Parts: sequence; C-alpha cells; structure tokens
Amino acid sequence: MSGESDEHALLVSRLTAYVRKKHGGAGNLALYLDDQKMGRERPQRIGGHLPDLYAQDVPRTFVVIGEAKTQADLISPRSHRQLASFVRYLAFHEAAFFYLAVPFIARPTATKLVRELEAAYGAVGSHILTIDTGY
Repeated sequence: MSGESDEHALLVSRLTAYVRKKHGGAGNLALYLDDQKMGRERPQRIGGHLPDLYAQDVPRTFVVIGEAKTQADLISPRSHRQLASFVRYLAFHEAAFFYLAVPFIARPTATKLVRELEAAYGAVGSHILTIDTGY
C-alpha cells in the first residue's frame, strides 16, 4: 500500500473498520494489513499479489480478504488478475469472505467484475463496500 493515493488510504481505512466490526466481535481476529507500519505483520502474497487486508479467526474457521480499488485502478488488467487470484484462493475455504471497497461511482463496475469472478472461480461471500471518498 505504500505510495498509494489518499483516496486508496481512505478506502482501506473504511474497509478495515468494517471487517473489524463484522468479524472481530469474539476478540480472536488476526488482522493483517498492507500498511507497512513498524512492527505490524503484513499479509502473505496470494497468487503473487498482496491484499490490502487479510483476516482470520483463531483457531481458523473463516478467512477474509479485503481489497480497496479506486475507479481508475478497478479497470486495470493487473487488478483483474489480482482479484481473480483472491477469489480463487477463497473458493478453497469453506467459510470465506471477500470485501471490495470502492468509491460510489465505481459500484456498477465492481459489481460486474465480482459476478464475473465468482462465475469463473467459484462463489464466495463477496461484498462490495461503497464509500464516499469525495474524489
């Protein structure tokens, strides 16, 4: 996430808060962020790509991958490959959740993309979080 835009940083921040609220209630959530803060462990690469957020409970009964995309980034071929890797990975887990955080304007594109990925690689619990970024 280093070198990312302010808009991307805001999307990741909101995504993180949502995942903590939705999945962290039992207090046993292991959460890894690609924010490079000192002392914080980053997520593992999945299919050669580093997710913005990776979480699981301990002991593991579910897995969460979260990714934030700006409007421009969402339509890039690299993003399509990245998101496909994440959905493919999650399809191997019984309880898996994929969260894609995008600006409001990008929701239609994100919805279409997630549907295509799930049709191609298997359905997971996908959710699109639309956020008013002001951009």
